[in-house]
Amino acid sequence: VDHGVDVGVSVVVLAPAVLMLLGSGAAFWSRIPERLQACTQNFSAGLLISAVANELFPLMSHPEIANPTIREVSSFDGALAICGGFAAALLFMFGIQQATEGHKEHDSHGEMRRERSGEFEVPLLEGESASRAMVALRRETERMKLEVADLQRCISTSSREGIDKRVHDLTYSVDRAKRLLIEQEPLDERNVSRMKFHVAELSGNCDAILAQTDLANAGAELKKFQETLDHIHHHTERTRFRRWNPAPKPNAEKELSEQLPMTLIFTVTVDAAVDGLLIGLAYAASASTGLCMSIATCIEMGFLGLSFSASIQQVTRSTLRHLAAVSVPPIVLTCVGFFGHGLGSVLTQSPSVFIGLIAFSIVALLFLVTQELLAEAREASGDDMLVNIILFVGLLGGIILEKALG
Repeated sequence: VDHGVDVGVSVVVLAPAVLMLLGSGAAFWSRIPERLQACTQNFSAGLLISAVANELFPLMSHPEIANPTIREVSSFDGALAICGGFAAALLFMFGIQQATEGHKEHDSHGEMRRERSGEFEVPLLEGESASRAMVALRRETERMKLEVADLQRCISTSSREGIDKRVHDLTYSVDRAKRLLIEQEPLDERNVSRMKFHVAELSGNCDAILAQTDLANAGAELKKFQETLDHIHHHTERTRFRRWNPAPKPNAEKELSEQLPMTLIFTVTVDAAVDGLLIGLAYAASASTGLCMSIATCIEMGFLGLSFSASIQQVTRSTLRHLAAVSVPPIVLTCVGFFGHGLGSVLTQSPSVFIGLIAFSIVALLFLVTQELLAEAREASGDDMLVNIILFVGLLGGIILEKALG
């Protein structure tokens, strides 16, 4: 029996790692259409929601399902364990998110960029390009000095409108000056298509404002206009690494830095480790839950491998370096997955700790669904009815899978 369990654990842990490697290899030949990516995101989300509803919630209420030797716990102890598991999961998942992302954004080369207290972590231009950029930056700074003088005059006359206009002008000048420091890639097709969609929203926001007859409703519509405008501005600067949005292949004549983005490698490795831990814990609690988690993670890891490998392509043409970089996350996922299963198997011996473990898994899975899968699918597909229906197809698939496994 133990051998059978070991085989099952091996399958659910190794499958996502293998899919990640295959996705990394696929980056050399292809990119996946956005609509298909959104469908897979919704399908994965449906599977995970089904796993939470069909497996984890019942286990949290009746832990003896997973281990008949577990003694019954009091309502107070059970509630305390659930609250502890929820709190631990929230701290862990949002803590990991903050540690690996925070205020950081990846540029199209896979490097990190942070804007905090004047600090820039960017791949700056070098050589003659840097010299030309410095000249352009000096010109831009001279213009900014003139704008600062205009701002001082507006402040001295207490002109609210003038101050507001000059501040926004300076904000644009700062953005423009920042772009002089780094190599700029053209806006990708995805961001351009999204901006076209949001510009149509702006027009609708204007019509909504004009249609109002009272200030309260008009103000609410004006706020929506501002939010849409801010979102468009965000698209002009959006270049961070996204697991579901691979970077395009670099041109053959483009000179690459040949320096691996260690921060990106660390971020993706931590992401893979968290997924491996959750698979191991989920399988220790319930085999079918672990299987659903593994299937959903296979899809996720396949696309993450593709995006990660595509980002590595942007910085090196060395096959050895590329292979070394993309091999780290799958190896860590596998090791942490087996560790998670061993940890979960030990924790099932204590009823209160086991209930807390289930509560932790529920929050972690719902975090993945709400903060990543559904959010990114919605952003990519908008109101596409067919894509949104796939969420419920995944939910149905999870239910059928649970029935098939008994």
